[in-house]
Amino acid sequence: MSDIKQNWKVQVVQDNPLYPYLVVDNWYTPEEEKAIWKELDFYSSLPREKQDRAENTIVARYKDGTPKSKAFRFYFGEFYTDEGMNRSTIFNTMYKGRMAEFHQYMNQIVPYGISYTSSNTDNTLISYYEENDHYDSHYDTFAWTACIWMVREPRLFDGGDFEFPQSGHQVKLKNNRAVFFPCCYLHKVTPVKFHTQPKDIGYGRYTITHFYYHIPKSKIDRS
Repeated sequence: MSDIKQNWKVQVVQDNPLYPYLVVDNWYTPEEEKAIWKELDFYSSLPREKQDRAENTIVARYKDGTPKSKAFRFYFGEFYTDEGMNRSTIFNTMYKGRMAEFHQYMNQIVPYGISYTSSNTDNTLISYYEENDHYDSHYDTFAWTACIWMVREPRLFDGGDFEFPQSGHQVKLKNNRAVFFPCCYLHKVTPVKFHTQPKDIGYGRYTITHFYYHIPKSKIDRS
């Protein structure tokens, strides 16, 4: 798939040398984006009572056990077997992060980029934010995090922006925008507030999250 033309607009943000990160607009091609929306709509079409909430799953929590996140969650492992994963457009478009062209951008994130380009394993999570949903300041426990945002326009809500509290940076929410950063950075999502109440589900904020890390080959061979 490396011959598919990408229309990326890439920002290597490193004005704070302690917390560099990458922002990519137009992460998905127009054809990919259409297919991604169909997949997201499939997840969201499940009855609400059968959808997981972050509050009831493994999620970052305060010391008193209170969850830091309020959002719907969709776990890939509940929808696909390993053999059936290639039916997912979200899974199939992960080729983009393995492209040599993209690695050239990641290698500009010094010194952290090497832990991304040497990763050989990943996990995927989809989150969906509606009224008052948010994710307070937390970190992830892998090596790199990629958050890809999908939102229908015209937008029916305010908020849902992304912040790095340690550096004071905010990345505005934008459809088909991806942010790549080391998992150890604290990050948060501001609350979603609808100014126009939607008639259907799917008009909130989607995040497709990929976690990247490295497993030694010897452990892979024994598994």
